[in-house]
Amino acid sequence: MLAEKNITALILCGGAGTRMGGLDKPLQMTQKDGLKLPMLDHVIATLPADVTFLISANRNINMYTQRGPVVLDAKQIGSGPLVGILAGLRNAQTAWLLVCPGDMPYLEQGWHEAIRQVAEKGTGCATGTSEEQTGALGTKLGPKKGAEKGKELDSVVIQGGVRLQPLLCLIRTSCADNLQAYLQSGEFSVHKWLESLHCATVSYKDTGQFLNINTIAELRNKKV
Repeated sequence: MLAEKNITALILCGGAGTRMGGLDKPLQMTQKDGLKLPMLDHVIATLPADVTFLISANRNINMYTQRGPVVLDAKQIGSGPLVGILAGLRNAQTAWLLVCPGDMPYLEQGWHEAIRQVAEKGTGCATGTSEEQTGALGTKLGPKKGAEKGKELDSVVIQGGVRLQPLLCLIRTSCADNLQAYLQSGEFSVHKWLESLHCATVSYKDTGQFLNINTIAELRNKKV
């Protein structure tokens, strides 16, 4: 498994919360396993124990800095999760960036272990199965360039059930220049950028852990 010393985690908290009336979603209270905490705190609790983490945020900075270092988006480039990821890639001091959203409070302990195992293998010829807490079914080569045997991987992404989870991934920090050029070309699609990389996916059973909270109704339903 990819060692923690080689990973910096990035929690994406820069969204506008449009579908939640402008609320800062990761700071909203949600109950999980009997604990009522801000969504962000539930996410932090699932990260590898000894990994340094960064928070991508653009408001309520004082609230976020109470938890860890904050990186700001480069506004001149645009908006969206890839802009936050670029800031993470630029600020990380490790070979890999582990990305996750701040509004996904039901992530299970060890959700990152299977993608770390594939990243450690390091090339597109990695195959096999994984039996770990999150219920990974195994690994499969990812979109487009993922089938190039022997080529070093740029990214490893989680697929939960039938749905790709592009914001749950490991990305080599050496991809920063590639991402900056992609954004400066006017592109902002996460899926499209990942498809341009040498990328592998890891399939997980859909246990509900990849649910993110987007609306006030969803928040109310999950608070108690």
